[in-house]
Amino acid sequence: MNKTVLIVLCVNVLLFQFSIAQQGEKDENIITIGLLVNDQTAVSATRAAERAIASANKNKKLNGRQFKLVTRSMEGPWGTGSKEAVNLVFKERVWALLGSHDGRNAHLAEQVIAKTQVVFLSAWATDPTLSQAYIPWFYNCVPNDIQQAEMLVSEIKKNHKLNNLAVLVQGNYDAENALKYLNDRIMAEGGQKPLVFKFDQNVNDRANLIDRLKEQGTKAIMVIASGKQAWEIVGGLRKNGIETPVYGTLAMLGTFGSSFSNVENLSNLTVLDSGNWMKSNTLHSENGKEVDRSFSNAIEAYAFDGVNILLNAIEASGFDRGKLNETISKTNYNGTTGKIQFDENGNRVSDMKLVKIAY
Repeated sequence: MNKTVLIVLCVNVLLFQFSIAQQGEKDENIITIGLLVNDQTAVSATRAAERAIASANKNKKLNGRQFKLVTRSMEGPWGTGSKEAVNLVFKERVWALLGSHDGRNAHLAEQVIAKTQVVFLSAWATDPTLSQAYIPWFYNCVPNDIQQAEMLVSEIKKNHKLNNLAVLVQGNYDAENALKYLNDRIMAEGGQKPLVFKFDQNVNDRANLIDRLKEQGTKAIMVIASGKQAWEIVGGLRKNGIETPVYGTLAMLGTFGSSFSNVENLSNLTVLDSGNWMKSNTLHSENGKEVDRSFSNAIEAYAFDGVNILLNAIEASGFDRGKLNETISKTNYNGTTGKIQFDENGNRVSDMKLVKIAY
């Protein structure tokens, strides 16, 4: 029995168990939003979601109602995420789920909402197949891998053509998935297949990576990665004399604040983003301290917008669960990550832009 079949069976069993063992009715004046994160260290999304909830609870139009956030980690054996999503739906009786996690866990949550018809808004996963499942209760406020690939390939083609392109990729599900759509787009535009380096193979063998890039006469470099490693690898290229233009996906901005300020020699780097959340942020540190940073990274910014979309839709629905999905489908929200609307499959209508970063 493969993993997908096993997870579906587990979801069905969990749904049955919770449907016959519900805890008592919750206070209808408490409107609960469920937040699913990868693990207990995912503080950025939790902090942003709590900030949005606290702000909304100051609204006098709630007429005694209060919003509440319940966060659950999807960390653990494969399938834990399904159990936590079911738990939020039946035990916590959430009005909606917000996901700030990777694509694999997003698929687990999607299996649950397909059975329960609870709205699920993804605020970080970029896997296009999430919307290709055509589940009416799924929405994504983040530009997906296809949208990102289209814009990046267009920019690289305009400036450097599509020859002698190198791609540095982290060895995880999200990064390798993004690489697939990048390759597809390059081929569709008549470009050459890029030279690919996996981070898990090369980050500890940087000398070999540098030599290979120099030998190939690389005209442009794409980084598909997140976390501190993404920024360190770019800094390492510059430190070793490679001044080739570097392009990065939105994932790079997931640890923007702390990682950016600790890396030297960043230059000629272009990343994808949307909205103006970085404008109020200080890109440099003063006396070793971060200053004037409303959102320290993109995970915070997208989670903040995601929660606000859900809260606004709940109010606009007249606090009617039955009308919530239809209300969210008509979202027209100007958030910190830009204007957010959804197409018929729940994808965000892209308004991405290219951002130059220099340090």
